[in-house]
Amino acid sequence: MAAATPIAADTPIAVAPPAPPAPDPAALAPLPRRPGALAGLAPLGACPAGIAPTGFDALGADPAAVPGGDGRGVLVALGDSGVAPHPRLGGGVTDGGDFVGGRTARTDCDGHGTAVAGLVAAVPGPDDGVVGVAPGARILAVRADSSWYRTADGADAGDEATLARAVRAAADEPGVGVLTLAVAACRPDAELLGGAPPALGALRAAVREAADRGVVVVAAVGNVGPACPANDPAQAALRVVTVPAPAWFSDDVLTVGSLDDADRPDPTSLAGPWVRLAASGRVPAALDARSAGLTADLTLPGSAPGPIVGTSFAAARVAGAAALLRARFPTMPAREVVERLVRTAAPVEGSPGALDVPAALAGTRPAPPAAAAPPASSGTPVALVAVGAVAVVLAALGVVVARRGRRPR
Repeated sequence: MAAATPIAADTPIAVAPPAPPAPDPAALAPLPRRPGALAGLAPLGACPAGIAPTGFDALGADPAAVPGGDGRGVLVALGDSGVAPHPRLGGGVTDGGDFVGGRTARTDCDGHGTAVAGLVAAVPGPDDGVVGVAPGARILAVRADSSWYRTADGADAGDEATLARAVRAAADEPGVGVLTLAVAACRPDAELLGGAPPALGALRAAVREAADRGVVVVAAVGNVGPACPANDPAQAALRVVTVPAPAWFSDDVLTVGSLDDADRPDPTSLAGPWVRLAASGRVPAALDARSAGLTADLTLPGSAPGPIVGTSFAAARVAGAAALLRARFPTMPAREVVERLVRTAAPVEGSPGALDVPAALAGTRPAPPAAAAPPASSGTPVALVAVGAVAVVLAALGVVVARRGRRPR
């Protein structure tokens, strides 16, 4: 999703993170409630076809999936590019409104929303390891953006006002338990020092309304790129150059960053004080929006097919975990669900913590393994070297145990 105001090409200036705007119901109220096409909407070409993953890529189980995880009965809303009614979305896909093209949100030219939905709720297949975190959950698709369309002024199809309308529509749908916002509208921090524009106040009002209605709102922090210049992770608590919405509204949303393949903070995940949880952002194989199969890529206009990776998919895994909690503890308040996910996160250096689904379901972190007593020294240099080697091996084993303990993220 593009910001309503483009980021200047000159070097960004790092300033203190501003406080988010107050919810502005007066700015939200005049935005049309009914879905409809954006003015002057035009496609950028034919929807791209997915590329089937190799058998090896499709075999691995999702790192956040847990045996017996289901989420049955929970309705998860996705404010995204739409969701195709893929046969592996066994709980079904309901049309929650198309605020981009004015048609149906049960189509997905981008493929992004369908990939997100699969991470949340895909049912197992007969010959691959792809499965959602909450395969019993149902999906409510609300189209809020698309990279494959442009408006009359040449802007991306979807901005903060469009997203505010989509969030409000999702919150209005009876039974929604989780709302996933795998989109980010980035603005330069310096631009916000004099106050946020009305569209951000409207978006904040829509998000607050959803949270007050008991919906767990999960938002991706956003990926570093031309529209979202990087914040320095070492300084992000004090100085930033980029502010992403709705991730900025961390009082009302659970903002999620991504981890790389080594379970470390991904450098392409936008840093900031808003991030409260992280999860794997890589997807070797996802549900394909244009077939009954899988895809290993997503394609942006003017680009070659690229791997499925980013904070959107980390947020999807967290949303699936939230659906599991809502199914298991149906009376647990939404804000308590959020705090439980954060409190039970696994420690990761440089990150607020990694999603640990079994710990979240149990409500507590497992105790760390007890340190082994060092062997008695023989008093010789050789023995000291041997003890050092044993200590290193034990430390390495401790890391392996810790990673296995939180491997289902």
